Amino acid sequence: MLRFEWQGPFAFATLDRPQARHALNEQMVSALRAACDAVTARPDARALVIRGSGGQFCAGGEFASFKQLIAEPAPATGPDPITAMNRAFGRLLEALAALEVPTLAVVEGSAIGGGVGLAVVCDFVLASTTARFATPEVTLGLPPAQIAAFVATRIGDVAARRLLLTGETLDSEEAAALGLVDEVADAAALDTLLAKRLVTLGRAEPAALRETKRLLALRQRASLAATLDEAARAFTRCLRSGAPLEGMAAFAQKRDAHWVVVPGADEPRHAS
Repeated sequence: MLRFEWQGPFAFATLDRPQARHALNEQMVSALRAACDAVTARPDARALVIRGSGGQFCAGGEFASFKQLIAEPAPATGPDPITAMNRAFGRLLEALAALEVPTLAVVEGSAIGGGVGLAVVCDFVLASTTARFATPEVTLGLPPAQIAAFVATRIGDVAARRLLLTGETLDSEEAAALGLVDEVADAAALDTLLAKRLVTLGRAEPAALRETKRLLALRQRASLAATLDEAARAFTRCLRSGAPLEGMAAFAQKRDAHWVVVPGADEPRHAS
């Protein structure tokens, strides 16, 4: 599920659900939160590295979890469990963004949806030339609820609109040009690039690193929580609408969803 280990003062969290392309479920989110806690608790920690095993980064949220949540009726009173589930992922992103030590995402293969969120909250994003980035939520009938604010913080509002409203896929060079990625290397050189960054971070005094991270995190904390709370409610409304069932089915069957339209055509396109 998640392999967590220390190499000296450097922590490594490796997503390890290859059968699901490291899709995020409740257990994975909890394990990543625990990794954040472990790093925070170690005063000499210099960095947390997040990557996926087997040449893949993260396929985002797990479809099976979404379908299970849709199948359960909304409660008559009290908070909707969909809202709580979605917001739990946002709290992980908040924890990573506010972590008191530097964070590095090493992206190989696909970073999709929530996988993009995991990358953009890190201080440094290193990508292989094989990496691909996409936020296809709107094409599945969902908003990119918890990741939208973090994507906009990293690449700016204009670039975030391009990425989040279209769901287009970017290769590593395009992602770097947009500001989503800091450095690109071919697969054989990616670990060498990571090692160089860790050497640089290893020269910093640990307490100074933490104070610097705290200062950088201060400016966005005030309104972020309220934004993510509303994002979780928006996610719930869309998931409860039933549209994502069609979106997920279309994705699995490699066809257009029923809402797809072609400019100039009179009717939505129903491709087989």
